Amino acid sequence: MKHSILMLFFTLLIISAQANYSQQVSETIPSIKEFKTEPVSVGYSIKFHSRILNEDRSVMISLPDDYNTTIKEYPVLYMPDGQWQFTHTTQALGALSVNGRIPRMIIVAVKTEENRSRDLGATPNADGKLGGGVDSFLNFMKKELIPFIEKNYRTYPYRMLSGSSLGGIFIVHAFLKDPDYFNAYLAYSPSMWWQNYYYIRSMDEYLAQHSNLKSYFYLNVANEGMGMGVNALAKIFKDKAPANFKWMFEEYPDEIHETTTYKATYNGLKFVFSDWSGKKINFSAAGYLVNPGDSMSVTIETDKPTHYTLDGTFPTAGSPLYAGPIIIKKPTMIKAFSLFGNNIPGNCDSLEINYLPKFSAVKNLPEMTNGLNYAYYEGNWNKLPDFRNIEPVKKGITNNPNLDAKKRDLNFALCFTGYIDIQEDNAYKFYLNSDDGSKLIIDDVLIINNDGLHGTIEKNKELFLEKGKHQIEIQFFQETGGFYFSLEYESSKFKRQHIPDRLLFINKR
Repeated sequence: MKHSILMLFFTLLIISAQANYSQQVSETIPSIKEFKTEPVSVGYSIKFHSRILNEDRSVMISLPDDYNTTIKEYPVLYMPDGQWQFTHTTQALGALSVNGRIPRMIIVAVKTEENRSRDLGATPNADGKLGGGVDSFLNFMKKELIPFIEKNYRTYPYRMLSGSSLGGIFIVHAFLKDPDYFNAYLAYSPSMWWQNYYYIRSMDEYLAQHSNLKSYFYLNVANEGMGMGVNALAKIFKDKAPANFKWMFEEYPDEIHETTTYKATYNGLKFVFSDWSGKKINFSAAGYLVNPGDSMSVTIETDKPTHYTLDGTFPTAGSPLYAGPIIIKKPTMIKAFSLFGNNIPGNCDSLEINYLPKFSAVKNLPEMTNGLNYAYYEGNWNKLPDFRNIEPVKKGITNNPNLDAKKRDLNFALCFTGYIDIQEDNAYKFYLNSDDGSKLIIDDVLIINNDGLHGTIEKNKELFLEKGKHQIEIQFFQETGGFYFSLEYESSKFKRQHIPDRLLFINKR
């Protein structure tokens, strides 16, 4: 009996302690009322009045995350059934584009809602109560909505159209009406049973009569059986699609009609852009501009059709097509992008060409000897100090700019001064790489500013140097953490390398 009472006592004691602890924890957890909440948005909605439909339509628009910080133009994906497809499409597209699998693009989704059957049901059904408005809805998109989008947003002329279920047969209808208006069509579990398989027969007849189709078509079906008609449409593609028509069919046996669109959107976009690459375009230049009348040749390294401009504007498919080296005779901004597949735009890259700053050699120098003067400092800085106002811990001479003179790994700085002996008139590109900050000064002019607290960062600058000796000053500082320093240069006559010790000089004492 005493044992039972003792156990009861300890049990109550534990329960009480747990209750007190839970109350104390609860008191330390803040209330949501203490926070300022902000909405998370993937786009916005506008009310668009259609004269063709004689009604207002809600249109949802999602812009790429870099839209407001670039001058790029973007492909556009248009969708009916925006009330269901908008959010997951922005997510799928975002996941693919941010990881370089597809380009960033604009999404435009139209809400169909209570007018869905009327707008997307291609032909009237047996009792005439559903369908029949598909041409009006397509005309609304092509004659009102799309011109509005292309006038008010930076769009590249590459259009895509996607839809599911009834929206899927709208996609098929739009393709049969004008297969070249959209560059890609994506139909997710389209209701091909509509009107006794009307579009199965229509597609069969259409492909038999058209042999030059340049668009993409993605098609999928869930676990809906042969009665859906999608497999029959895929068989027609397999048997009769022309060679240049790019299409793909997928079956998702583990998905139902209502869950197929997310996976299909993700896979469909990957298919359309399977030939796409987000790799940077590389430019190579021969020669340089120093004086008016000079010329140089620029080569674009590409194995795809590549368009370019020379005035800084974003190139389009109507811009000049790169066919060989471009001769440049004045300061120019070259912008270029490649086309993949059937005119799918790649990334736009640029090369800015200016007159190179020209430096004359220093004259009437005293007798010199190899080396550089260095001054070593200790202190706590978050940027390079003014070395004229502080005393060095020590001074000396070194063969080249290096960190051998440091007495510790934290909170120090070095300043190297002397002359670099340039062997011939030419353009030279200097590369300054450091962790933390550094600067390169030539003939009292700041050439490269790589200052501040940062990890290993490289910066470069090209300039024209006259044959002879030029003053050179290299500054470096280290705060905490890791550190690194390197100075290299190159010209048309030699590859990138450290400045040879034999070309660094100081006044002979």
